[in-house]
Amino acid sequence: MNISIIGLGVIGGSLGLAIKQIHPDYRITGYDRSDPLRQALQRGAIDFGASSLSAALHDADIVFLCTPVSTILTFLPQVASLIKPSAIVTDVGSTKNEIVTAAKKYFRSKRIFVGGHPMAGSEGKGIDYADALMFQNATYVLCVDEKQRKNITALTSLLHSIGARVLFLSAKEHDAVAAAISHLPQLIAVAMMNLAGKKNRKNPAFLQLAAGGFRDITRIASSPYEMWNDILSSNAGEIRKVLREFSSLLTRYEKDLRTPKAQSNFARRFREAKTLRDAIPKNSKGFLHPLFEVYVSVDDKPGVLSHLTTALFKAKINIKDIELLKIRDGKGGTFRLSFDSRKEAEHAEHVLKEAKIKVL
Repeated sequence: MNISIIGLGVIGGSLGLAIKQIHPDYRITGYDRSDPLRQALQRGAIDFGASSLSAALHDADIVFLCTPVSTILTFLPQVASLIKPSAIVTDVGSTKNEIVTAAKKYFRSKRIFVGGHPMAGSEGKGIDYADALMFQNATYVLCVDEKQRKNITALTSLLHSIGARVLFLSAKEHDAVAAAISHLPQLIAVAMMNLAGKKNRKNPAFLQLAAGGFRDITRIASSPYEMWNDILSSNAGEIRKVLREFSSLLTRYEKDLRTPKAQSNFARRFREAKTLRDAIPKNSKGFLHPLFEVYVSVDDKPGVLSHLTTALFKAKINIKDIELLKIRDGKGGTFRLSFDSRKEAEHAEHVLKEAKIKVL
């Protein structure tokens, strides 16, 4: 299969690495500026670097447009005219309605365009931050109606093969959801960081004490604005809606803090929030269906993680996700292991216990 990746940043580079890892025989062509092309070739994310868009597209079976939203919109008419009729073109833009609407003007006569958005990424910028495992257990949204799904099996099969979990949504649904669970949190993180920074200019204790929860909530404040500029402009309507809703909630919270009686409302809010938060699948990037979890406690000593993974490898059990939850320097830590099925998780528990690993 011939794959073309237009734009070799974090997502484009990660797609190349992931596909080559699973399908070393697939031919991947990249198109970008000279420096990213050279880096992508060096890292093995692509097999060939094209000098023109035409050269990158002429024999492609699947095309990934991995550039900012504004550039994707610029590329659409050129791409539609250069691909072979059987090619599937998709994008990875963080907003979908504007792109999908524009694509309808150019992709006619059975030419296929599928709006796409992998719910994965990095706060870093460029192919240096690309990761072959980026799409493992990540939700990958495709905006295509039910009638068209049978025509894009090559794309969905490819995405499943690199570990992604495909979720079908309309472009409008995607943008409304993304505004609430992705774009709003980004703006909140930026606002919190800038507020703390402003106060810190008068009292350095603010950032000196900014650890734990504050660091977790503001982690995404480091995201590059170059990417967010297009997101904010292309999904401004939905973002404004959710900002108004959130602002209304904060206003209500501020009012409830004025009297002891009204403060009792927070107990209910905290309980509701905990219930909702606990219901989110813990091991699915992008909040899709859950995996099955096993918790283990291990000693802090060389080789312990290798011992754990080797035991599961010998039993032919595949770990879908692994996360270090707690660590106690010099003593040990707690890992969360995730598996595809309850049966596999139960088998893993048995194997780990046999290997003298403490299952919690």
